[in-house]
Amino acid sequence: MNRIDQLLENFRSHIQMPLRPGLPASQRVWFAVYPATEERRLINRIDDFEIVTKEAGHPWFRIDLKGSLSRWLTSVDEDEREQWFQNPGDIELYAKTEWKEVLTEFFQNEVAGVETPERTVFALTGLMDLYDFLHVSDLIESLESTFPGYLLVFFPGEKEGNTYRFLDARTGWNYLAAPILSDK
Repeated sequence: MNRIDQLLENFRSHIQMPLRPGLPASQRVWFAVYPATEERRLINRIDDFEIVTKEAGHPWFRIDLKGSLSRWLTSVDEDEREQWFQNPGDIELYAKTEWKEVLTEFFQNEVAGVETPERTVFALTGLMDLYDFLHVSDLIESLESTFPGYLLVFFPGEKEGNTYRFLDARTGWNYLAAPILSDK
């Protein structure tokens, strides 16, 4: 069984457990952790995760961040953007504040259109766009107050103990999300 098949089976076991409404947001975050090399295979199988979620009786709503970096950069005033590229460190600085706010607002707008948000599994994909500009931990913290249901973060990286490492490259951070792993 490949890693994405195993992740799907582990998710199937997890989603069939009764969901407890009213938990703090940090306890309604699930990390589906898989090797970054499996990103394409995961995206090709994302519909299977939706089917499993719906079979368990829960609404599903996918929020994809792919392309969000380029959309944000093109929305910035051309002169300002040119200055950023002259000092590339500025891009990361603005990403940690402005882009994070744009992503949080985007997420809030997506959630607002959902009929039963408190029962919905919000699947967050496309995290690779964040690499080198915004820490996943910063984004998740900003989203914690914006989603009423359950946040399933498709996380390309690894988990050791309670420490998550994004794309196996960054130093990890400690987070208490419920892990769903791609191994037995």
